[in-house]
Amino acid sequence: GASASRLAETLQDGCELVCFGCVTGKAVTVPWTGLVGRGLVVRGFSLRKWMSSNKKKVPKMLETLAKLVNADKIRIDFTEYELSSEFTEAMEHALEPGKGTKVLLR
Repeated sequence: GASASRLAETLQDGCELVCFGCVTGKAVTVPWTGLVGRGLVVRGFSLRKWMSSNKKKVPKMLETLAKLVNADKIRIDFTEYELSSEFTEAMEHALEPGKGTKVLLR
């Protein structure tokens, strides 16, 4: 949606914008000047489809991700909630605008 369009504006000429999710459900719009005049390329990526097509590569990919997480090179901020007793609080957290963390139900 709009965030992908803003990101496209920051790219150098000839770069590629890869969309792998859509929180708002709105289509990515890039002005024609970005595509024609600046040579930007926009494409989508589905991890689920990639994993289905590359089953033998999945274990290595997960191992690589685990190493990056363990080395603190990538991370996901999350807040844990107990499914049986804190479900309402978890839903309120997930629906609150501006939250930068994921909700993990255990």
